[in-house]
Amino acid sequence: ATAHIITAVIGSGVLSLAWAIAQLGWVAGPAVLILFALVNIYTSNLLAHCYRAGDPVTGQRNYTYMDAVKANLGE
Repeated sequence: ATAHIITAVIGSGVLSLAWAIAQLGWVAGPAVLILFALVNIYTSNLLAHCYRAGDPVTGQRNYTYMDAVKANLGE
């Protein structure tokens, strides 16, 4: 059931994204794709910085989401 839900949600989003970008045309379509890529790079950078608290080399590792929340926001 979980796999079916994930497939249903992601499948329709992926299929409609290509159509939506195609509707934008040759100028706005690639510009939006580049914008999506920049947002993806930014958010993955934020996620990578949350892996270690404090110093990025020797800081405490946050193995779970709750560890990262406690390290960055406090108890």
